[in-house]
Amino acid sequence: CDDECSGLLISDMDRLYRIISDVSLTTPLPPPYKALYRFENMTEELKHMLSPQKAPERLLQLADSNLGSLVVEMDKLHSRATRVSADGEQVEDDANRIHKRAEDLEQFIKDTLLGAK
Repeated sequence: CDDECSGLLISDMDRLYRIISDVSLTTPLPPPYKALYRFENMTEELKHMLSPQKAPERLLQLADSNLGSLVVEMDKLHSRATRVSADGEQVEDDANRIHKRAEDLEQFIKDTLLGAK
């Protein structure tokens, strides 16, 4: 090989030999921290999901009690809306009666003014 490719191969092999010889197979390998960290996060998440507060029975009880209170609140809101509607109808009747009396008063004043002239 005239372009020194054998020299490059020999130096690569020497570098590879040094890397391999630096590795000690008698000591334990370091733990894979990335995988351990992921497992720890998954474990914490599962613990949170399986906690008694997140149990399906507990969530159903909570939803049932919330539904009961929601029904009570809706009944109160319905009765209040009914009262407001009735009050509105009463106000409308009162306004119509006052308007009629105002028209009568206007007619009376016109008749009085005409009689005075």
